Amino acid sequence: MSRVVLWAFAVYYLLTGLYIAIAPLDFYLSAPGVEATGPYNMHFIRDVGFAFTVCALALGYGLYRRDKAVLVFGALWLFVHGLFHLALWLLHGMHLDGPALIDAVLVSVPAIVLFVLCLRFRPAGD
Repeated sequence: MSRVVLWAFAVYYLLTGLYIAIAPLDFYLSAPGVEATGPYNMHFIRDVGFAFTVCALALGYGLYRRDKAVLVFGALWLFVHGLFHLALWLLHGMHLDGPALIDAVLVSVPAIVLFVLCLRFRPAGD
């Protein structure tokens, strides 16, 4: 069961990364709260998309090889990124508006859950 959930995370992050890398302006304009972080920077946004994509590929490879170390490594940047978003929310007064809720649901919580699942992964079992 945990492998199925981890595969779902890998696909989620792969699709997210590809979307960000392929359509950075669309991501910038459509993701709630992103415009408030600063002016549009195609290079930076694509870099983030590539980071998501590489993490997803590492997750997939770790699952395929049943390699816990690769899984944890694949989840690490996503985890730190999620914690960074959580810290920003705390520093900005913990407002529970639409963008903050979407950020928590789509960025912070999934990354933290993923990291915990990767740490608990047992290579031999499903």
